[in-house]
Amino acid sequence: MTCLGIAATAHAHYLWVSVDREPEHSAGSNIYFEEAPRPGDGSYLDHFLRKSDVWIRTIEQPAPDPVRAEEVQAGEHRWMRVASPAADEYSVDAYGKFGVYQYGQTKVLLHYYARNLSVVSHDAMHELGRAEQMDLDLVPHDVGNRFEFTLLWKGKPVADRMVFVRGPKGFRQNIKTDASGKIALERPASGGLTLRSSVEFDTPGEEHGEAYERVRHNITMVIPSQD
Repeated sequence: MTCLGIAATAHAHYLWVSVDREPEHSAGSNIYFEEAPRPGDGSYLDHFLRKSDVWIRTIEQPAPDPVRAEEVQAGEHRWMRVASPAADEYSVDAYGKFGVYQYGQTKVLLHYYARNLSVVSHDAMHELGRAEQMDLDLVPHDVGNRFEFTLLWKGKPVADRMVFVRGPKGFRQNIKTDASGKIALERPASGGLTLRSSVEFDTPGEEHGEAYERVRHNITMVIPSQD
């Protein structure tokens, strides 16, 4: 299979996981399909409701525990939510298949993966960093004041793919993975990070009777502030 590039739209949506630990805000792990990890109108949410896989992993229970996401509506906003575990540190991982979407004249089968690594310690990041149940993964590793991330497709490193990193106070880096599928960056002095990447394949097929020419897998990762 050959990796291909597809131009991103100006208002591209991705699957995101955001953890809310504040009881007054209905604490839980929220799953959005929006431009960023925050509530939106949920106009495409029906592609994922009752069809997506969500797992929670903790240090005590590192094996992926599947949980059911429920729809949430608040005013004009729609998203999905799962209850967060009692553990202080955990990973919430999600996968959903959008279906076929047309970019210009090309029809693409879209898959989405999302992770929120809600940890504060090096040991927890090491233990929960790899989501082996997902075909596409971004695996973090902290080394002093630096972060390393490895992009994996079915457990194998993916070279020469762009990773878009965003953080506080205008922190923006777009970094291509090296031959080992890795990127490295300085840890921001404060605030969390969001990362996004993808792999694409020239693999034609058919989904629910609709033909497509390419397959694209997208992944996001949220690392909350460790302040």
